[in-house]
Amino acid sequence: MSGARRAIAVVLDGAPAPAWQERALSGLLESPELDVVEIRLAGPRRRGIARRLHAAAERRLLHLGADALSPAPVDRSELDRGAGPRPATLVVWLSERPMPGDEDREVLYVRHGGVHEPAEDAFARAVLSGAACVESEVLLRRSGGSVVVERTVSGVRQFSAILSCDLALWKLAALIRRAAERVPGLDLPAPESQPAAPAPSTAALLVHAALTWMRVLAVRLLFRRPWSIRVRQRGPQLTQGWSSDTDLVRWMPGHLYADPFLFEHAGGHHLFCEEVPLGAKRAVISHTELRPEGGPADPPRTVLAQPYHLSYPFLFTHGDEVFMIPETSAVSRVELYRAVDFPKTWRREAIMLDDVEAADATLLAHGDRLWLFVGIAAPHASSLDELHLFWADTPAGRWHPHPSNPVVSDVRGARPAGAILRFGSRLVRPGQDGSRRYGWAISFREIDVLSSTEYAEHEIARLEPADVGGARATHSYSSDGRFEAIDMRRRELRGSLRLAQLTSDLAQSARRAKRRSAR
Repeated sequence: MSGARRAIAVVLDGAPAPAWQERALSGLLESPELDVVEIRLAGPRRRGIARRLHAAAERRLLHLGADALSPAPVDRSELDRGAGPRPATLVVWLSERPMPGDEDREVLYVRHGGVHEPAEDAFARAVLSGAACVESEVLLRRSGGSVVVERTVSGVRQFSAILSCDLALWKLAALIRRAAERVPGLDLPAPESQPAAPAPSTAALLVHAALTWMRVLAVRLLFRRPWSIRVRQRGPQLTQGWSSDTDLVRWMPGHLYADPFLFEHAGGHHLFCEEVPLGAKRAVISHTELRPEGGPADPPRTVLAQPYHLSYPFLFTHGDEVFMIPETSAVSRVELYRAVDFPKTWRREAIMLDDVEAADATLLAHGDRLWLFVGIAAPHASSLDELHLFWADTPAGRWHPHPSNPVVSDVRGARPAGAILRFGSRLVRPGQDGSRRYGWAISFREIDVLSSTEYAEHEIARLEPADVGGARATHSYSSDGRFEAIDMRRRELRGSLRLAQLTSDLAQSARRAKRRSAR
């Protein structure tokens, strides 16, 4: 089999190497399609003391996760590899140092925003300019020019260039292997690389970071930022008319509600959602039945709870049964539940995917198959960035990964944001745009190709916070034909909750008094 594998050389910054490069190398070594026959060291890139101090300060203050640039040991036995009887035909250039111009073999390399520069510089520049995202590409340089092999778009968190860079690099560590495996047969030209700009000013970055941290701290001290749900009669335009405060459900003050899912069953219109009760540490799945006539629905009540966090209750019918797939990424699996007594009682029927942190599983029956769309992150990367697709014949059956996974690698719409909508023969997938912040907006994306070998989609509409008066984010959409719902995040002054609870208690007392007088 080794003769069928492509021989490659890998170039690292040094030994130890930045952690993301060591992770990428491990993926290349594990690939059944690649044979790493040579490893070279280009020499580490020097980071100034101010840049290192800034990174250390952000990590300590913000409690950031795994450091993608921290030194990681490289197996010394791997460094002894030299060009043996099978010389490398492809060089995978992971180093952040410039590539030599005299390399006569094909070279796979990374650039950010059209520039071959360190990711740390690209994300620092994006933070200083207020950009929402950075596009990274893995390119193949050959004699006739360059081609784009893989492309991904990562979000920029304005409060931390370090976090933004980390999440992107961990994702790139997995992207490198996919690119190296998919190199053969590519012939599409890539745009010319832009000349590298001077590294962003560390002093300017420090000033920007300090001002941003003070603003974030002030906002968190002064405001709560709860998620809530808005339900309305379905309108003619799914992206318009959401600014009205009219709602069709009585919500409990102090409870957090998100991930609405509308489901029509036996002539009734049902709303399921994620709910975090007042003072609770984790969410449950709650339900209320909507009233086409007769006033707002009762507050949702819990119908499914576990010792771990539940959210995103996706409901569907299969045969004569009703099933639910709540998000259970907290236990690293996708669970399937069946309604024993709809809508109040549910029993777990199967584990659809195991040992995977899959977010917001969304099922679609199309053609003669069931398709499962889920947000899955590479280790230490963001679950907002990449959409994976699986197919099976039955809900509890074996789920097969799509060969093009991830089928979408773009923070502006990868993660599912609700059930896939049907408009005649058209399929429209709501996706979360998490570029500016978690759950910032909803991107409606028409599916162009869906098969066991191909997938393609494009954006056709958007619902942004500006379309929902006073919202800071909106990240899920649902419709059952009669009603539609979104969730949104707003700022509320701290202390307003107590006033809202008092108002609610007074209203309940008034209703009880009215019922007593009627008797």
